[in-house]
Amino acid sequence: MAGTELKTLITKRFDKYTQLYNDGDIKGLTEMYTEDCKMMPPGSETKTGRQGVTEVTSGWKALGMAKLVLTVDGVGGTEGGETLYNHGQYEFYKEDGSLADVGKYLVIWKKVDGVYLLAIDCFNSNK
Repeated sequence: MAGTELKTLITKRFDKYTQLYNDGDIKGLTEMYTEDCKMMPPGSETKTGRQGVTEVTSGWKALGMAKLVLTVDGVGGTEGGETLYNHGQYEFYKEDGSLADVGKYLVIWKKVDGVYLLAIDCFNSNK
């Protein structure tokens, strides 16, 4: 898969991710992760599995981070396309539209039953 195709694929997956988050569908969002995923939030231990993702993402909502915007900066993959990676920027907004946080991320996607799911999700605030 060429670089442009990879970026389009990942952008579409993240469009779904942000739509689920922004709609408050945390259950749907967690299903975009592998069952044994690792989420590495700043200032916290690594969270494992979908329950860990639920804990982190529900925490974001509880803190008033109402809207998430993700930008895909770069993508790549392994021979055969079973594993992809990408990096980029994120922005969280409060209900009133003000910027709550901005940072960067690096994720690894794993193909499971023909669908790319998040296997490792690491992110850090710029604040």
